[in-house]
Amino acid sequence: MVNGRNENRLTLSMRRWYPLLLTALAVAISGCATTMGLGETALRDGRYTEAASQFETALKERPERTDALVGLGTARYGQGLYDEAVARLSQAVSRDPKRADAQLYLGLSYLERGDAGSSAEHLRAFRDLTHSVRLIRQVDDALQLMHTDRRLSPTSRHFIATSLESAMKSEQALQDARWAAAPYYGYYGQFFWTW
Repeated sequence: MVNGRNENRLTLSMRRWYPLLLTALAVAISGCATTMGLGETALRDGRYTEAASQFETALKERPERTDALVGLGTARYGQGLYDEAVARLSQAVSRDPKRADAQLYLGLSYLERGDAGSSAEHLRAFRDLTHSVRLIRQVDDALQLMHTDRRLSPTSRHFIATSLESAMKSEQALQDARWAAAPYYGYYGQFFWTW
């Protein structure tokens, strides 16, 4: 039988170790997730070197992570290292061809390199994977510009790539705002669907 005094000691001991155990468990479970989160935040903020470093660390910890490959390829695209971006994003697309973000950034990387044929292939794949009418129209317009008789200048290619990337980021921000507002207005609320 446990007396009150020993039970009190056990409770105090558990109270003392419980936060430490929870912290150790959280670190063990989310080590790679934390690295991925830091990489995604750095990528979103335009800190491409830091993002690439975080994604490389995540890939060392778990090489099978397609999202880390996409993040690394996107960071390399942001750094202007298009050959490396193509290599990483090609790996990601071969693992998961339905990753719209990988298809988009692979197409943009090919476009920046001057390979209009490969770019068009991946931009069409992105267009077929997206559900946004605005993005579909933007991709169609870009593809039409890319198929002119004259070869596009590097400035024109960069302008097309930047406009597609900006359209995608705007659409993502809109989706994030919709999902953030959904609990306040209800999933089926008029505000959610007509925005």
